[in-house]
Amino acid sequence: MTDWEKIYKEIEKADSIMLTTHENPDGDGIGSIAALFHHLVAKGKNSRILLTSRLPEEYQFIDPDNKFEIFDEAKHTEWLRNVDLSILLDIGNYTRTGRMWSMIQQNGTTVVNIDHHPYPNGHPFTINVSDINASATGELIYSYLKAIDPSCLSKRVYEAIYTAIMTDTGSFSYNNTNALCHEIAANAIRIGVDTAKIHQKIYASNSRSKIKLLAAVADNLHFTYDGKLVWFKITKAMLKKANATKDDVDGFTDFARGIKGVEVSVMIFEKAENSCRINFRSKGYYSINKIAQYFGGGGHSFAAGAKVSGKISDVVSKVIDKTIEILKEQDKVID
Repeated sequence: MTDWEKIYKEIEKADSIMLTTHENPDGDGIGSIAALFHHLVAKGKNSRILLTSRLPEEYQFIDPDNKFEIFDEAKHTEWLRNVDLSILLDIGNYTRTGRMWSMIQQNGTTVVNIDHHPYPNGHPFTINVSDINASATGELIYSYLKAIDPSCLSKRVYEAIYTAIMTDTGSFSYNNTNALCHEIAANAIRIGVDTAKIHQKIYASNSRSKIKLLAAVADNLHFTYDGKLVWFKITKAMLKKANATKDDVDGFTDFARGIKGVEVSVMIFEKAENSCRINFRSKGYYSINKIAQYFGGGGHSFAAGAKVSGKISDVVSKVIDKTIEILKEQDKVID
């Protein structure tokens, strides 16, 4: 049982509190922040949400009051320098908070981390709640609020928590889906959350440019390792041709993983001339977070990612070769 009282005491002591999640925020990080933010506001805390990248369009509904800010050194440095408490949610790795992390460290700010990603090499946080058995960080926020401030579990808070859990469980289809997920979903429906509308806003509002890019990806899938591994790359030229943005690639790795016979999918995304973002997904037979860790990234056993320096042509060969090597190692253990 998690001792939520320790976190509550830190919140009670603090006058100013900063909330953040990882760069390129997803539904779990965004929903978790929104839910906890309402708790802090109800307690009268001077709280701000600072992100290292913008809130994706499909999640704008969660922020009708425009409380999600993009971190700007000129605008936020002074406030962040004097903040009493920083709460990191669903970050996976503290480096994914970008420039804010060095500032937090330099100022000696108390840091609370709440996450469901593993931290195999320790952590630099004041308090760390990392429960890899939780389906999503949103599930942990629900547990915290239920234990500490159940009166805060309003329709708006349930909407945020439902968003967090729904997106991180693949609409309750992944093997991380547990009984508590369904309990939270049932409570959300009882209180009046329009779950169908949330699903539609996130998954049924794809732009034409995204579909055009997906068509190009589908036409250039590479199958290897007896068809159990599929990989694809997305170059800056492909984005330009489809008139797409980096946000449009969300969900592509899951799409490839859904192909019959495929166990692992890998996306190599060209962020810049000498930098690539790698996404790994597994159906559950293979664990892929060790591959991500090899390249300096991290994540869950079946969903992980990393950043790799180098031209995309070189990165592709390095990543796919290492992926096959680690899959072979796991097959040997299984045999």
